[in-house]
Amino acid sequence: MVASESTAPVGAATERPRAPSTAAASTLRGIEAAALEVAAESTVPAAAATPSDSELACLAEGIYFEARGESVRGQLAVGRVILNRVESGAYPDTICGVVYQNDHRRNRCQFSFACDGTTDAITEYAVWEDIQGYAAWLLAGETKPRPLFQVASLETSTHYHADYVKPDWAKRMTQTGRIGRHYFYFDPRAYAVESAWLLPGPRS
Repeated sequence: MVASESTAPVGAATERPRAPSTAAASTLRGIEAAALEVAAESTVPAAAATPSDSELACLAEGIYFEARGESVRGQLAVGRVILNRVESGAYPDTICGVVYQNDHRRNRCQFSFACDGTTDAITEYAVWEDIQGYAAWLLAGETKPRPLFQVASLETSTHYHADYVKPDWAKRMTQTGRIGRHYFYFDPRAYAVESAWLLPGPRS
């Protein structure tokens, strides 16, 4: 979000700008708060507990190409979906495997950027640098044994789609929230692959 600017009348009292150090500290606190909400209380799949450079890069690429225009919270939520898929047992058990699953099938892959036929290039370097940090934060969470059941929530989401499409699969899942232009969903069947007990939330 871009704050609007206004011009104060001549002679009116104006608020002194904050010192750069104070503004930077406030920004950092905001980023940390957003990260904690989605990442810090979530778990990291055991397979990603000690990620390689390539796995970290794949997570960052998934976030960048799918959500670079979203808020920090929205970017972290997309990253959370990727990690949840790694953990679920219904998808590849590596981050790169999840992000680029079926990338050889035109418009039939899991993340549209990987198979839409366009050349993907990182051009917004400042955004890319930030997203690499967010990906590292997501992978720095605590690794815990998988629970016997999963509750539908934003932190356990396995799918999302943009607000300008209406995929049929969304009808079969539990909507868990919306951040920016993305709707998020939980698919209990993804965890049913290895779990006999499920506790999905109410369907929207």
